[in-house]
Amino acid sequence: MQAIEFEAIPRQRTIQLPEEVPDGIPMRVVLLWEPFASSDVELKRLFVSVVEGLTDEDLARPSDLGREEPEWGI
Repeated sequence: MQAIEFEAIPRQRTIQLPEEVPDGIPMRVVLLWEPFASSDVELKRLFVSVVEGLTDEDLARPSDLGREEPEWGI
C-alpha cells in the first residue's frame, strides 16, 4: 500500500490532486480541517461579503401599490 499526504485549497468544491496520483485507481481520501469558531465580528464580515457589490437597485423594495379597488356589480 502506498500513501501520500498533501495540502490543498478546495476551489468550487474540488481538490486538485498531485500529479503523482495515478488515474483510475481506488483511493481513500481523508479530509481534516480546523473548526470555524463563529463570532460576532466574523458574522458581520460574512454578511458584508454577501452584500458586497450589490447596488441600491438590487436592494430596493418593490413598490407596494396596496389592494386594488374592488369592482361592485351594480
